[in-house]
Amino acid sequence: MFSKSFILTFVGSLLLTFTVCAGTSVLEGVVKDPSGRPVKGADVRIEAKNFSKIVKTDANGRYVCNGLGVATYKATLVISGQV
Repeated sequence: MFSKSFILTFVGSLLLTFTVCAGTSVLEGVVKDPSGRPVKGADVRIEAKNFSKIVKTDANGRYVCNGLGVATYKATLVISGQV
């Protein structure tokens, strides 16, 4: 179970960058724990209507999801099966 501060840190650290290139976008961000350290190996579930993809954070807590079409996306943090 995650503390509220961890979840708020994730939401606060969620840096979204959309780059329009040939009709596709990139969603990227950084996941950090409450003390500001990057979270390695966390799953970030990216969802939209008729779309779902899970990407993992790297050693720096960074995740990238490429080739996204125009839509509204929801990013959810999942660590050890917990949302």
